[in-house]
Amino acid sequence: MFKYRNEIIQLLTKWKTHIIILIAVVLLFIVILMLMKNNETSEHMTTSNANNSQFNNNEKYNKNKNDNNLSTSSKENSTIYVDVKGAVKLPDVYEMKKNDRVKDVLKKAKVSENADITKINLSEKLTDQKMIYIPNKNETKINATPTNQSNLNTSESIKVNLNTANERELLNVPGIGPTKVKEIIKYREEKGQFNNVEDLKQVRGIGGKTFEKLKDYFTT
Repeated sequence: MFKYRNEIIQLLTKWKTHIIILIAVVLLFIVILMLMKNNETSEHMTTSNANNSQFNNNEKYNKNKNDNNLSTSSKENSTIYVDVKGAVKLPDVYEMKKNDRVKDVLKKAKVSENADITKINLSEKLTDQKMIYIPNKNETKINATPTNQSNLNTSESIKVNLNTANERELLNVPGIGPTKVKEIIKYREEKGQFNNVEDLKQVRGIGGKTFEKLKDYFTT
């Protein structure tokens, strides 16, 4: 027994250096493995954080983009353009809000001193692409009817102004129905105004025969 112990001691003494080196190598290997594992964990966390950060940034960008789109869309839906002509100091196309009234746009256009706004509905709501024509006081709207000529037609006593008449006034004209009224207003909005009664023939649905029946009821 004693002999074996001495032999073991001798072997340990002989291979002491090698054993120490082997242990050191094993420990170094273990340390390297631990470091590699820590690095992998750290890289995974960094990548995860980066992905989360990128996701949050993208989400924030998309939210801001959607908010901007909603804001732009809302602004576009609430904005209208109105064309003002006639007896105003600043005739132009004005950008207005959807709920504005005629009186609001006339404040911008500045009605001239000789303007006649007695037939203008100042409380009317504005609509997109609407054309507003302000007549002056010198424009003839109503012709006097002689009391001693009972056979005169109504058209000879009262004429409707093609540029200022509203839908209700146009409907009062004999031979004018809702369809023709819409076409007259559409022409007025697209062309600006009627230069003379003859322009009525350019309105869709009003031919030569119809014009002859209607011409005496209108003026410009």
